Amino acid sequence: MPQTDSTNDTHDEKPIKAWLSRRGSHVSHWYSDSSLAKCHARNALPKSVSHFFHPTRATFFGEPSDEGVMTQLWSSRAHRKHRYVYMSSFTQAARHKDRMWGRLALMRRIEYWNISWLVAQAFTWGSVVWVINGFAVFLPFCNSHFQKAPDAMGWTALIGATIFEIGSIFGVWEVWNADFMAFESQAVGGDSLANGDKDMEVGVQNGDTQMAEETNGKAYIWTHTLAEKPKPRPKWVWFSTSPKYWHQLGWYAAFFQLLAASIFWISGFTALPAIQDAIMTHTGFLDGVFWVPQIVGGTGFVISSTFIMLESQHVWYIPRPLSLGWHVGFWNFVGGIGFTLCGIFGFYKAQWGQYQSALSTFWGGWAFLIGSVLQWYESVNSK
Repeated sequence: MPQTDSTNDTHDEKPIKAWLSRRGSHVSHWYSDSSLAKCHARNALPKSVSHFFHPTRATFFGEPSDEGVMTQLWSSRAHRKHRYVYMSSFTQAARHKDRMWGRLALMRRIEYWNISWLVAQAFTWGSVVWVINGFAVFLPFCNSHFQKAPDAMGWTALIGATIFEIGSIFGVWEVWNADFMAFESQAVGGDSLANGDKDMEVGVQNGDTQMAEETNGKAYIWTHTLAEKPKPRPKWVWFSTSPKYWHQLGWYAAFFQLLAASIFWISGFTALPAIQDAIMTHTGFLDGVFWVPQIVGGTGFVISSTFIMLESQHVWYIPRPLSLGWHVGFWNFVGGIGFTLCGIFGFYKAQWGQYQSALSTFWGGWAFLIGSVLQWYESVNSK
């Protein structure tokens, strides 16, 4: 973390102002609190395109004090997932636990007011339905005792696709309203909360660089906002065409996810037994309304997951396997590959093609379930 001279806070503004001047006026809107100095703001994309997108991480500097300058690392995904909200104003319950079992126990909470929790719930239970669908389509290839069940296959496909569509809509609302729940962090005040997450390091800097995680063996999160006047709660956005979102990697992840889920839903609908019976003998029509939407939709899931991983990475070509957000994107990427291959193999009417199609659905559903459960954990635990 860069050193900061507590006697000269104007020096800290120069790097970010120079960064903003090189990248255009749209970048100045990526953060919500203009009273904080920002430095080392960047994203993981190549230089040829990085200027178009808002930073995905930055270092925040507070006002100098006798103790030095308080700093905080910020990431766009953690902000959107409300991981800087340490206490819910709805229940007054803390959203952080020191031990892993305590963090897992937070998943028992029902945070219906938390849009990130709703996103995670939709994709988790949608993935559960797809896992059931995977068993229904794959087990008959593994054991002759299991007979094909068209009703189970068709209805689970429709239900799973519909839940994914709902979750994708929630995902877009999450991007549009990233500041809505983040507003809660301002109500927490200036308290420091113990934190062991390496992904967010907060420190007090004097002459020497010192990480807060070195203080008493724990890291601390600074949640105090320096705004002179309290800001009103942002209004909930149901729909927006504002171009400011076009510069956010998170927006593209949500957009392609919604587009993919909408196209993929066509396959879920045409999987119903009555429709399958009607189009089964019309190969071209079957391919066009059943297999092709799976390929296009699965490809859209892959694209969406790529944006999620890029948002979490520090360099576009270097994976970040120690990041929770990166793993969400990775497992969704694997799931998207599985659903895409399901459609591709579906064109082949031979036994091996149908086998591979069913198998791809099976492991693709499990991959989506892993990524969704990680999202669930992420949505209820502050950093």
